[in-house]
Amino acid sequence: MLSIFCSCSKQIQPKVISGDKLIIVNADDLCMNDETSNAIIDAYRNGIVTSTSAFVTFAEPVSALRRIHSENPDLPIGIHLNITEGKSLLPASEIPSLVDKNGNFFSPDQIMSKLPDIKIEDVRKELNAQVKLFLSSEVPLDHINCHHHITALYTPFHIVMREICLQYNVPMRNPVPYSIYKKMNVNKGSGGASAAKEMIVYGLLHPFKSFPMMKVMGPAAFIEQEKINNEAGIKMPDWFIDSFFENASVSDLNSIIMQLPNGISEIMCHPGRAGEVKVLSDPDVKKTLEKSQVRLVKFDTI
Repeated sequence: MLSIFCSCSKQIQPKVISGDKLIIVNADDLCMNDETSNAIIDAYRNGIVTSTSAFVTFAEPVSALRRIHSENPDLPIGIHLNITEGKSLLPASEIPSLVDKNGNFFSPDQIMSKLPDIKIEDVRKELNAQVKLFLSSEVPLDHINCHHHITALYTPFHIVMREICLQYNVPMRNPVPYSIYKKMNVNKGSGGASAAKEMIVYGLLHPFKSFPMMKVMGPAAFIEQEKINNEAGIKMPDWFIDSFFENASVSDLNSIIMQLPNGISEIMCHPGRAGEVKVLSDPDVKKTLEKSQVRLVKFDTI
């Protein structure tokens, strides 16, 4: 997925974990809009989704969070931190390196060339503002992750995620995409997120500019962040399964389930996208979970 940013040619091997196969199926993008939120609730009530993560940077997130939580009190809701889509919570004057003059975040294709110039303090201010807004809803904060996985893919930003987890004692998404190990085969390619794709394109178009970034972007850097998180006592799933992204078919999801490694895996899904709710609710997927002896769990299992 991210081989252009890997400074080593040797195949990276995954850690060895014994025990059962457990899976968190987390739906991203809650509170993006009503249609997306309704699709996520559908996949939770009728499918295999076990938790969700919510934006707070779109319209009226606090009232939406309160309503969804009151109607679905057993649905764990985390925060889907965002610095790559829409407008920031804070004014542009407070976080000038993170947004344009109108307060718009840089999209994944725009942010690549700007990463070295974005100040960590601006990221820290904005992400903490987002967490505080989430907490103002009084909905329990279950976990954290980041839109487009950008705070993991560009590891200098990951320190802010670590700070938030430690401050609020919540789990986070594992920063290492399982696709880097090349141990899981699906029908439609690697399943990389859009930010990762933009990294590859940027590396191809600007090799001399991207070369200095290799130390902080790529498999070795991701694994180093995972190690630091573990040493800090931050709770994470053992694996982040990114291969369902853009692979929304029953056959591919069944294939992913049958190839899961031992330990706790998190599968990222987006029920707001066409076709995913149907796949996540398909009876055949539930049968595959049973046959493969994979148990659905939540972040509180970690």
